[in-house]
Amino acid sequence: MPRALVFAALAVLAGAALAGMPGPSAKSATPACSVQPKLPAPPADRPAYALRIRVARSLRDVSGTVAVTFAPEVATDRLVFRLWPNSPFYTRLGARLTVGAVTSGGAQLPTSRPNATTLVVKRALAAGERLTLSMPWKLRLPRGDGFQLRGGPSARLVSFFPVLAWDGSTWTTDAPLKHADSFWPTSPTADFDVHVAVPRGLRVLATGSEVGAGHWKAQAVRDFALAIGSFAVKRTTITLGQPVHVLVGVERGSSYPDAFLPDTVRALRFYSQRYGAYPWSTYTVAVMRDFSVLSGTAYPTIGFFGASSGVLVPHETAHQWFYSLVGNDQSRDPWLSEGLATWAQTGPEGSLATMVNTSIPAVARNRIGEPMSYWDPLGFETLRRGVYVQTVQALSELGAPDAVDCALRSFVVQNAYRTTVPRDLLAALTPFFPDAEQKLSARGAHF
Repeated sequence: MPRALVFAALAVLAGAALAGMPGPSAKSATPACSVQPKLPAPPADRPAYALRIRVARSLRDVSGTVAVTFAPEVATDRLVFRLWPNSPFYTRLGARLTVGAVTSGGAQLPTSRPNATTLVVKRALAAGERLTLSMPWKLRLPRGDGFQLRGGPSARLVSFFPVLAWDGSTWTTDAPLKHADSFWPTSPTADFDVHVAVPRGLRVLATGSEVGAGHWKAQAVRDFALAIGSFAVKRTTITLGQPVHVLVGVERGSSYPDAFLPDTVRALRFYSQRYGAYPWSTYTVAVMRDFSVLSGTAYPTIGFFGASSGVLVPHETAHQWFYSLVGNDQSRDPWLSEGLATWAQTGPEGSLATMVNTSIPAVARNRIGEPMSYWDPLGFETLRRGVYVQTVQALSELGAPDAVDCALRSFVVQNAYRTTVPRDLLAALTPFFPDAEQKLSARGAHF
Protein backbone atom coordinates (compact mmCIF):
# COMPACT_ATOMS: atom_id res chain seq x y z
CA MET A 1 0.00 0.00 0.00
CA PRO A 2 0.32 -0.10 -0.41
CA ARG A 3 0.49 -1.35 -0.87
CA ALA A 4 -0.67 -0.22 -1.81
CA LEU A 5 -0.77 -1.27 0.31
CA VAL A 6 -0.18 -3.95 1.39
CA PHE A 7 -1.30 -4.35 4.95
CA ALA A 8 -1.62 -7.43 7.11
CA ALA A 9 -3.17 -6.64 10.46
CA LEU A 10 -3.36 -9.60 12.80
CA ALA A 11 -2.52 -13.12 11.72
CA VAL A 12 -2.46 -14.17 8.11
CA LEU A 13 -1.79 -17.75 9.04
CA ALA A 14 -4.45 -20.40 9.26
CA GLY A 15 -5.44 -22.41 12.29
CA ALA A 16 -2.67 -24.53 13.72
CA ALA A 17 0.06 -22.71 11.79
CA LEU A 18 0.01 -20.09 14.55
CA ALA A 19 0.66 -22.64 17.24
CA GLY A 20 4.07 -23.71 16.01
CA MET A 21 5.29 -22.39 12.70
CA PRO A 22 7.93 -24.62 11.10
CA GLY A 23 11.24 -23.14 10.03
CA PRO A 24 12.03 -22.56 6.37
CA SER A 25 12.04 -25.62 4.16
CA ALA A 26 15.42 -26.99 3.11
CA LYS A 27 14.11 -26.96 -0.48
CA SER A 28 14.44 -23.22 -1.03
CA ALA A 29 14.42 -23.03 -4.83
CA THR A 30 11.79 -24.13 -7.28
CA PRO A 31 13.13 -27.37 -8.82
CA ALA A 32 13.16 -27.81 -12.61
CA CYS A 33 11.77 -24.33 -13.24
CA SER A 34 12.83 -23.24 -16.72
CA VAL A 35 11.99 -19.57 -16.09
CA GLN A 36 15.19 -17.60 -15.61
CA PRO A 37 14.83 -15.41 -12.50
CA LYS A 38 16.62 -12.40 -13.99
CA LEU A 39 14.57 -9.26 -13.40
CA PRO A 40 14.25 -6.47 -15.97
CA ALA A 41 15.62 -3.01 -15.28
CA PRO A 42 13.12 -0.55 -13.78
CA PRO A 43 11.57 1.92 -16.24
CA ALA A 44 14.00 4.67 -17.17
CA ASP A 45 11.28 7.35 -17.29
CA ARG A 46 9.87 6.62 -13.83
CA PRO A 47 8.72 9.52 -11.63
CA ALA A 48 11.05 11.15 -9.12
CA TYR A 49 10.14 12.70 -5.75
CA ALA A 50 12.18 15.19 -3.74
CA LEU A 51 10.77 15.29 -0.21
CA ARG A 52 11.65 17.62 2.64
CA ILE A 53 10.21 16.53 5.99
CA ARG A 54 10.32 18.28 9.37
CA VAL A 55 8.89 16.51 12.43
CA ALA A 56 7.92 18.54 15.52
CA ARG A 57 9.14 17.50 18.96
CA SER A 58 5.65 16.29 19.87
CA LEU A 59 5.85 13.77 17.00
CA ARG A 60 2.31 14.84 16.11
CA ASP A 61 2.92 17.65 13.60
CA VAL A 62 4.86 17.16 10.38
CA SER A 63 5.48 19.64 7.59
CA GLY A 64 7.43 19.71 4.38
CA THR A 65 7.52 20.10 0.64
CA VAL A 66 7.36 17.66 -2.22
CA ALA A 67 8.61 18.15 -5.76
CA VAL A 68 7.55 15.55 -8.32
CA THR A 69 8.90 14.95 -11.81
CA PHE A 70 6.55 12.94 -13.99
CA ALA A 71 6.36 11.92 -17.65
CA PRO A 72 3.26 9.84 -18.55
CA GLU A 73 3.45 6.92 -20.93
CA VAL A 74 0.24 8.13 -22.59
CA ALA A 75 -1.29 11.58 -22.86
CA THR A 76 -3.34 12.85 -19.93
CA ASP A 77 -5.42 15.96 -19.29
CA ARG A 78 -4.54 16.20 -15.57
CA LEU A 79 -2.37 14.94 -12.72
CA VAL A 80 -3.94 13.23 -9.72
CA PHE A 81 -2.43 12.99 -6.25
CA ARG A 82 -3.94 11.05 -3.35
CA LEU A 83 -3.99 12.45 0.18
CA TRP A 84 -4.46 9.23 2.15
CA PRO A 85 -4.24 10.70 5.68
CA ASN A 86 -7.63 12.30 4.90
CA SER A 87 -9.31 8.89 4.60
CA PRO A 88 -12.27 8.27 6.97
CA PHE A 89 -10.35 5.98 9.34
CA TYR A 90 -7.75 8.65 10.08
CA THR A 91 -9.93 11.76 10.05
CA ARG A 92 -12.01 10.15 12.80
CA LEU A 93 -8.78 10.07 14.83
CA GLY A 94 -7.94 13.71 14.10
CA ALA A 95 -5.47 13.27 11.23
CA ARG A 96 -5.33 15.86 8.47
CA LEU A 97 -3.12 16.45 5.44
CA THR A 98 -3.29 19.95 3.90
CA VAL A 99 -1.60 21.09 0.71
CA GLY A 100 -0.58 24.58 -0.36
CA ALA A 101 -0.24 26.09 -3.81
CA VAL A 102 0.98 23.78 -6.57
CA THR A 103 3.63 25.44 -8.75
CA SER A 104 5.73 24.57 -11.78
CA GLY A 105 8.48 26.76 -13.19
CA GLY A 106 7.48 29.55 -10.83
CA ALA A 107 3.84 29.60 -12.00
CA GLN A 108 0.88 28.43 -9.94
CA LEU A 109 -1.18 25.63 -11.47
CA PRO A 110 -4.96 25.39 -11.08
CA THR A 111 -6.21 22.57 -8.85
CA SER A 112 -9.45 21.03 -7.65
CA ARG A 113 -10.43 18.79 -4.75
CA PRO A 114 -13.24 16.42 -5.81
CA ASN A 115 -13.03 14.77 -2.40
CA ALA A 116 -10.89 14.83 0.75
CA THR A 117 -8.37 12.26 -0.50
CA THR A 118 -7.95 13.53 -4.07
CA LEU A 119 -6.01 16.51 -5.42
CA VAL A 120 -6.37 17.16 -9.16
CA VAL A 121 -3.80 19.39 -10.88
CA LYS A 122 -5.26 20.81 -14.08
CA ARG A 123 -2.31 20.49 -16.41
CA ALA A 124 -2.37 18.45 -19.62
CA LEU A 125 0.67 16.40 -20.61
CA ALA A 126 1.50 14.74 -23.90
CA ALA A 127 2.88 11.20 -23.90
CA GLY A 128 6.48 11.39 -22.71
CA GLU A 129 6.27 15.08 -21.78
CA ARG A 130 8.16 15.72 -18.56
CA LEU A 131 6.86 18.08 -15.87
CA THR A 132 8.20 19.01 -12.45
CA LEU A 133 5.80 20.51 -9.96
CA SER A 134 6.03 21.19 -6.24
CA MET A 135 3.80 21.92 -3.28
CA PRO A 136 4.10 22.49 0.49
CA TRP A 137 2.15 20.26 2.84
CA LYS A 138 1.32 19.90 6.53
CA LEU A 139 0.28 16.75 8.35
CA ARG A 140 -1.40 16.35 11.72
CA LEU A 141 -0.87 12.78 12.92
CA PRO A 142 -3.83 10.95 14.51
CA ARG A 143 -4.58 10.80 18.21
CA GLY A 144 -4.84 7.01 18.04
CA ASP A 145 -2.70 4.39 16.38
CA GLY A 146 -3.13 3.08 12.88
CA PHE A 147 -1.08 0.79 10.70
CA GLN A 148 0.00 3.61 8.40
CA LEU A 149 0.04 6.66 10.66
CA ARG A 150 0.96 7.02 14.29
CA GLY A 151 2.11 9.97 16.39
CA GLY A 152 3.16 10.23 20.02
CA PRO A 153 6.09 8.63 21.85
CA SER A 154 7.16 7.30 18.45
CA ALA A 155 5.88 8.00 14.95
CA ARG A 156 5.08 5.96 11.87
CA LEU A 157 4.51 7.65 8.52
CA VAL A 158 3.34 5.72 5.46
CA SER A 159 1.70 7.23 2.34
CA PHE A 160 1.72 10.44 4.34
CA PHE A 161 2.42 13.00 1.58
CA PRO A 162 0.71 13.79 -1.76
CA VAL A 163 1.43 10.72 -3.88
CA LEU A 164 0.85 10.16 -7.60
CA ALA A 165 -2.06 7.84 -8.42
CA TRP A 166 -0.88 6.68 -11.86
CA ASP A 167 -1.04 2.98 -12.84
CA GLY A 168 0.86 3.28 -16.11
CA SER A 169 -2.09 4.15 -18.32
CA THR A 170 -4.62 6.08 -16.24
CA TRP A 171 -5.31 7.62 -12.84
CA THR A 172 -6.61 5.40 -10.02
CA THR A 173 -9.33 7.21 -8.11
CA ASP A 174 -10.79 4.46 -5.92
CA ALA A 175 -12.70 5.79 -2.94
CA PRO A 176 -11.04 5.24 0.46
CA LEU A 177 -12.41 2.56 2.74
CA LYS A 178 -14.68 3.49 5.62
CA HIS A 179 -13.36 1.00 8.20
CA ALA A 180 -9.84 -0.12 7.28
CA ASP A 181 -6.81 2.18 7.12
CA SER A 182 -5.09 0.70 4.11
CA PHE A 183 -5.56 -1.26 0.86
CA TRP A 184 -4.99 1.87 -1.18
CA PRO A 185 -4.24 1.71 -4.92
CA THR A 186 -0.57 1.23 -5.62
CA SER A 187 1.43 4.26 -6.75
CA PRO A 188 3.95 3.96 -9.61
CA THR A 189 7.55 2.85 -9.23
CA ALA A 190 9.61 5.99 -8.58
CA ASP A 191 12.85 7.37 -7.15
CA PHE A 192 12.93 9.23 -3.84
CA ASP A 193 15.39 11.81 -2.50
CA VAL A 194 14.34 12.61 1.06
CA HIS A 195 15.66 14.92 3.77
CA VAL A 196 14.23 14.28 7.24
CA ALA A 197 14.66 16.55 10.29
CA VAL A 198 13.57 14.96 13.58
CA PRO A 199 14.00 15.91 17.24
CA ARG A 200 17.46 15.34 18.66
CA GLY A 201 18.10 11.88 20.10
CA LEU A 202 15.61 10.03 17.88
CA ARG A 203 16.45 7.57 15.12
CA VAL A 204 14.83 7.28 11.69
CA LEU A 205 14.24 3.91 10.03
CA ALA A 206 13.09 4.35 6.45
CA THR A 207 12.71 3.06 2.91
CA GLY A 208 15.99 2.98 1.02
CA SER A 209 19.45 3.98 2.23
CA GLU A 210 20.65 6.77 4.48
CA VAL A 211 23.32 8.49 2.37
CA GLY A 212 24.04 11.31 4.82
CA ALA A 213 22.79 12.74 8.10
CA GLY A 214 19.00 12.81 7.70
CA HIS A 215 19.31 12.21 3.95
CA TRP A 216 17.72 9.14 2.39
CA LYS A 217 17.58 7.84 -1.16
CA ALA A 218 15.51 5.02 -2.63
CA GLN A 219 15.38 3.92 -6.24
CA ALA A 220 12.58 2.15 -8.09
CA VAL A 221 10.15 1.90 -5.17
CA ARG A 222 6.42 2.64 -5.00
CA ASP A 223 6.26 4.62 -1.78
CA PHE A 224 8.39 6.02 0.99
CA ALA A 225 7.76 5.12 4.63
CA LEU A 226 9.55 5.81 7.89
CA ALA A 227 9.50 5.21 11.63
CA ILE A 228 10.82 7.71 14.17
CA GLY A 229 11.72 6.79 17.73
CA SER A 230 14.32 5.37 20.05
CA PHE A 231 15.45 2.09 18.51
CA ALA A 232 18.08 -0.49 19.33
CA VAL A 233 19.38 -1.99 16.10
CA LYS A 234 20.98 -5.16 14.80
CA ARG A 235 22.45 -5.45 11.30
CA THR A 236 23.82 -7.96 8.89
CA THR A 237 24.69 -8.08 5.19
CA ILE A 238 23.72 -10.97 2.94
CA THR A 239 24.26 -11.67 -0.74
CA LEU A 240 21.16 -12.03 -2.91
CA GLY A 241 22.71 -11.44 -6.29
CA GLN A 242 24.06 -8.24 -4.74
CA PRO A 243 24.84 -7.26 -1.13
CA VAL A 244 21.68 -6.51 0.84
CA HIS A 245 22.01 -4.68 4.16
CA VAL A 246 19.39 -5.99 6.60
CA LEU A 247 18.58 -3.93 9.70
CA VAL A 248 16.19 -4.74 12.54
CA GLY A 249 15.34 -1.83 14.83
CA VAL A 250 13.42 -2.52 18.05
CA GLU A 251 11.79 0.37 19.87
CA ARG A 252 13.34 0.69 23.32
CA GLY A 253 11.12 -0.60 26.08
CA SER A 254 10.10 -3.64 24.05
CA SER A 255 11.39 -7.07 24.89
CA TYR A 256 13.96 -7.80 22.20
CA PRO A 257 12.67 -10.45 19.79
CA ASP A 258 15.94 -12.05 18.71
CA ALA A 259 14.27 -14.14 16.01
CA PHE A 260 13.41 -11.16 13.81
CA LEU A 261 16.83 -10.86 12.20
CA PRO A 262 17.47 -14.56 11.36
CA ASP A 263 13.84 -15.12 10.29
CA THR A 264 13.99 -12.07 8.02
CA VAL A 265 17.23 -13.26 6.45
CA ARG A 266 15.79 -16.73 5.85
CA ALA A 267 12.66 -15.30 4.22
CA LEU A 268 14.65 -12.96 1.95
CA ARG A 269 16.85 -15.85 0.81
CA PHE A 270 13.90 -18.17 0.27
CA TYR A 271 11.92 -15.74 -1.92
CA SER A 272 15.02 -14.58 -3.81
CA GLN A 273 15.75 -18.14 -4.87
CA ARG A 274 12.14 -18.89 -5.68
CA TYR A 275 10.86 -15.74 -7.41
CA GLY A 276 13.93 -13.69 -8.38
CA ALA A 277 16.64 -11.92 -6.40
CA TYR A 278 15.62 -9.13 -4.04
CA PRO A 279 16.37 -6.08 -6.21
CA TRP A 280 17.16 -3.40 -3.60
CA SER A 281 20.25 -2.90 -1.45
CA THR A 282 18.48 -2.57 1.94
CA TYR A 283 15.70 -4.17 3.92
CA THR A 284 14.62 -2.73 7.27
CA VAL A 285 12.36 -4.10 9.99
CA ALA A 286 10.89 -1.67 12.54
CA VAL A 287 9.53 -3.36 15.68
CA MET A 288 7.23 -0.88 17.43
CA ARG A 289 5.61 -0.84 20.85
CA ASP A 290 2.18 0.44 19.83
CA PHE A 291 1.38 -2.78 17.97
CA SER A 292 -0.03 -4.51 21.05
CA VAL A 293 -1.65 -7.39 19.16
CA LEU A 294 -0.30 -9.70 16.48
CA SER A 295 0.22 -7.23 13.66
CA GLY A 296 2.44 -6.16 10.81
CA THR A 297 2.46 -4.15 7.62
CA ALA A 298 4.88 -3.98 4.70
CA TYR A 299 6.03 -1.16 2.44
CA PRO A 300 8.92 -0.89 -0.02
CA THR A 301 12.14 -2.14 1.62
CA ILE A 302 10.64 -1.78 5.11
CA GLY A 303 8.28 -3.75 7.33
CA PHE A 304 6.60 -2.69 10.59
CA PHE A 305 5.82 -5.26 13.31
CA GLY A 306 4.65 -5.63 16.86
CA ALA A 307 7.19 -7.06 19.29
CA SER A 308 5.29 -10.36 19.53
CA SER A 309 4.61 -10.58 15.79
CA GLY A 310 7.67 -12.39 14.48
CA VAL A 311 5.36 -15.09 13.12
CA LEU A 312 4.31 -12.58 10.44
CA VAL A 313 7.83 -12.14 9.02
CA PRO A 314 7.30 -14.60 6.11
CA HIS A 315 4.08 -12.87 4.98
CA GLU A 316 5.29 -9.29 5.25
CA THR A 317 8.62 -10.10 3.61
CA ALA A 318 6.77 -11.78 0.71
CA HIS A 319 5.13 -8.41 0.02
CA GLN A 320 8.51 -7.15 -1.22
CA TRP A 321 7.78 -9.28 -4.29
CA PHE A 322 3.97 -9.15 -4.37
CA TYR A 323 3.09 -5.48 -3.99
CA SER A 324 6.46 -3.73 -3.77
CA LEU A 325 8.12 -5.22 -6.88
CA VAL A 326 4.99 -6.33 -8.76
CA GLY A 327 2.29 -3.81 -7.93
CA ASN A 328 -1.49 -3.86 -8.23
CA ASP A 329 -4.51 -1.79 -7.30
CA GLN A 330 -5.01 -3.14 -3.80
CA SER A 331 -8.39 -1.50 -3.47
CA ARG A 332 -9.75 -3.18 -6.61
CA ASP A 333 -7.75 -6.45 -6.63
CA PRO A 334 -6.54 -7.22 -3.09
CA TRP A 335 -6.05 -10.90 -3.95
CA LEU A 336 -3.15 -10.07 -6.28
CA SER A 337 -1.04 -8.83 -3.37
CA GLU A 338 -2.46 -10.48 -0.24
CA GLY A 339 -3.32 -13.80 -1.87
CA LEU A 340 0.04 -14.19 -3.60
CA ALA A 341 2.00 -13.09 -0.51
CA THR A 342 0.07 -15.67 1.52
CA TRP A 343 0.83 -18.38 -1.06
CA ALA A 344 4.51 -17.41 -0.91
CA GLN A 345 4.63 -17.59 2.89
CA THR A 346 3.48 -21.21 2.87
CA GLY A 347 6.93 -22.11 1.51
CA PRO A 348 9.11 -21.02 4.43
CA GLU A 349 6.35 -21.87 6.92
CA GLY A 350 5.40 -25.28 5.56
CA SER A 351 1.78 -24.23 6.10
CA LEU A 352 0.20 -25.14 2.74
CA ALA A 353 -1.77 -28.12 4.09
CA THR A 354 -3.16 -26.00 6.92
CA MET A 355 -4.25 -23.28 4.49
CA VAL A 356 -5.89 -25.76 2.13
CA ASN A 357 -7.90 -27.28 4.99
CA THR A 358 -9.13 -23.95 6.41
CA SER A 359 -12.87 -23.39 6.14
CA ILE A 360 -14.17 -20.41 4.17
CA PRO A 361 -17.27 -18.56 5.44
CA ALA A 362 -20.30 -18.66 3.11
CA VAL A 363 -20.22 -14.88 2.60
CA ALA A 364 -16.63 -15.19 1.32
CA ARG A 365 -16.83 -18.43 -0.62
CA ASN A 366 -15.83 -18.17 -4.30
CA ARG A 367 -15.31 -14.40 -4.09
CA ILE A 368 -11.53 -13.98 -4.21
CA GLY A 369 -11.81 -11.30 -6.89
CA GLU A 370 -14.07 -8.93 -4.97
CA PRO A 371 -12.76 -5.40 -4.29
CA MET A 372 -12.05 -4.06 -0.83
CA SER A 373 -15.37 -2.20 -0.85
CA TYR A 374 -16.96 -5.64 -0.50
CA TRP A 375 -14.66 -6.87 2.27
CA ASP A 376 -14.35 -3.68 4.31
CA PRO A 377 -17.64 -3.99 6.27
CA LEU A 378 -17.16 -7.74 6.83
CA GLY A 379 -14.12 -7.46 9.11
CA PHE A 380 -10.58 -8.73 8.89
CA GLU A 381 -11.16 -12.39 9.71
CA THR A 382 -13.62 -12.76 6.82
CA LEU A 383 -11.16 -10.94 4.56
CA ARG A 384 -8.30 -13.16 5.75
CA ARG A 385 -10.13 -16.37 4.92
CA GLY A 386 -11.90 -15.08 1.82
CA VAL A 387 -8.90 -13.44 0.11
CA TYR A 388 -5.63 -14.49 1.77
CA VAL A 389 -6.42 -18.16 2.46
CA GLN A 390 -8.91 -18.81 -0.35
CA THR A 391 -6.42 -17.57 -2.95
CA VAL A 392 -3.96 -20.18 -1.64
CA GLN A 393 -6.65 -22.82 -2.01
CA ALA A 394 -7.41 -21.67 -5.56
CA LEU A 395 -3.75 -21.79 -6.60
CA SER A 396 -3.29 -25.21 -5.01
CA GLU A 397 -6.12 -26.53 -7.20
CA LEU A 398 -4.15 -25.65 -10.35
CA GLY A 399 -1.47 -28.31 -9.86
CA ALA A 400 1.80 -29.08 -8.12
CA PRO A 401 3.05 -26.32 -5.76
CA ASP A 402 6.45 -26.25 -7.47
CA ALA A 403 4.76 -25.55 -10.80
CA VAL A 404 2.69 -22.77 -9.24
CA ASP A 405 5.88 -21.22 -7.89
CA CYS A 406 7.51 -21.46 -11.31
CA ALA A 407 4.51 -19.67 -12.85
CA LEU A 408 4.71 -16.99 -10.16
CA ARG A 409 8.40 -16.56 -10.93
CA SER A 410 7.34 -15.91 -14.54
CA PHE A 411 4.73 -13.41 -13.27
CA VAL A 412 7.40 -11.53 -11.30
CA VAL A 413 9.91 -11.49 -14.16
CA GLN A 414 7.33 -10.31 -16.68
CA ASN A 415 5.81 -7.62 -14.45
CA ALA A 416 8.55 -6.30 -12.18
CA TYR A 417 8.08 -2.58 -11.41
CA ARG A 418 4.68 -2.53 -13.16
CA THR A 419 1.16 -2.15 -11.80
CA THR A 420 -0.65 -5.35 -12.77
CA VAL A 421 -4.22 -6.50 -13.26
CA PRO A 422 -5.58 -10.06 -12.85
CA ARG A 423 -5.16 -10.82 -16.56
CA ASP A 424 -1.39 -10.32 -16.16
CA LEU A 425 -1.35 -13.10 -13.57
CA LEU A 426 -3.47 -15.28 -15.82
CA ALA A 427 -0.99 -14.77 -18.68
CA ALA A 428 1.78 -16.15 -16.46
CA LEU A 429 -0.28 -19.09 -15.17
CA THR A 430 -1.84 -20.32 -18.42
CA PRO A 431 1.33 -21.77 -20.03
CA PHE A 432 1.67 -23.99 -16.95
CA PHE A 433 -2.04 -24.58 -16.33
CA PRO A 434 -4.24 -24.26 -19.44
CA ASP A 435 -7.40 -24.42 -17.31
CA ALA A 436 -6.23 -21.65 -14.94
CA GLU A 437 -8.92 -19.18 -16.02
CA GLN A 438 -11.70 -21.73 -15.52
CA LYS A 439 -10.47 -22.81 -12.08
CA LEU A 440 -9.72 -19.33 -10.75
CA SER A 441 -12.98 -17.94 -12.13
CA ALA A 442 -14.80 -20.68 -10.23
CA ARG A 443 -13.25 -19.24 -7.08
CA GLY A 444 -14.50 -15.77 -7.99
CA ALA A 445 -11.52 -14.23 -9.81
CA HIS A 446 -12.45 -11.61 -12.42
CA PHE A 447 -10.42 -11.36 -15.62
